Amino acid sequence: MFRRYLSTGVFLASLVSLRLATAEEPGAPINWQMPTLGGLQYWADEHLCGVYRIQRNVSTGHYRLLDATDERLAWGTYAQCTAKLEEICRKDPPKPYTKRVVLVLHGMARTRHSMDDVADYLRKHGTDDVLQIGYPSTRESVPTHARSLDRVIRHLDGVEEIDVVAYSMGNLVTRYWLGELAATMKAPAEVGGNGDGGNLAPQPVAKLPRLRRYVMLGPPNQGAQRANLWAESTIGRELFNLAVGDAGQQLGPRFHEIKDKLATPACEFGVIAGGKGDGEGWHDGIPGDDDGTVGVEEAKLIGAADFVVIPVRHMSLLSDERSLAMTASFLKSGYFSTEAARARLSRP
Repeated sequence: MFRRYLSTGVFLASLVSLRLATAEEPGAPINWQMPTLGGLQYWADEHLCGVYRIQRNVSTGHYRLLDATDERLAWGTYAQCTAKLEEICRKDPPKPYTKRVVLVLHGMARTRHSMDDVADYLRKHGTDDVLQIGYPSTRESVPTHARSLDRVIRHLDGVEEIDVVAYSMGNLVTRYWLGELAATMKAPAEVGGNGDGGNLAPQPVAKLPRLRRYVMLGPPNQGAQRANLWAESTIGRELFNLAVGDAGQQLGPRFHEIKDKLATPACEFGVIAGGKGDGEGWHDGIPGDDDGTVGVEEAKLIGAADFVVIPVRHMSLLSDERSLAMTASFLKSGYFSTEAARARLSRP
């Protein structure tokens, strides 16, 4: 509790200094090294380097630099935080990333720590660099989340390939990023720079890591009827809008805003869905089988190299031993169990 009050108090006091620091930007504002909560629903990761991360605040637009324990080492503009990061790395160079890393993205109203079980399992089974990406899922739109993800990926120095494991709405963020990236390569968009919320910056494909394999856990690939039900509820509508913001709306009633920009991954990808296996599922309002939040049919995406339904609820996809083992297997071999048991999703 003290940690929360300390973080809030210093943050509010720092806002006055921030206005002065960013007006002429003579240098980084004075920093009191202090503990933080690491970024829950108001901070977006935009630059990872070893154990360090630079985050953008969704309310003020300012940045901060955190270490492995979520201590704040600097704050101010993006340039000021990167300057501090470069200073730290000159004195104590971080261990470089391996040539292939796994990016792990959480879902709506979650944080990067909700993916701890997934990340820990992958690390224990031979993956050296597993990077848990945090984004303010209830405070900004899917396109904005995708652009923050793009900035993270463009700063992965030395990385040649990436695998992705995304849960729930994290899959829409990833697919939107892929869609905008493809459009950018065809017709370069206006350069938005770092952290200004603009379009993806034009960049030669050769300088971007190649997406190798991708596992989708409980993805609402066709939108989510559960989100529509909340939005249509007389009692729950305002609470839903307040709680989940633009991205939550884009899962359901405003899915049309992002639908046509969600790319089908060009790499090998697999889908793990939850369901009861009885054709009815856990939620009466979702057609067919479901995991209580996402329908099995909503999770499907044509082109998947493998598809499986396991008898668990939505949140259990992140901790169930079968789900974790299948995720590791797919990243290693391109299928969930065996080549013979692979279930591809193709057009009828």
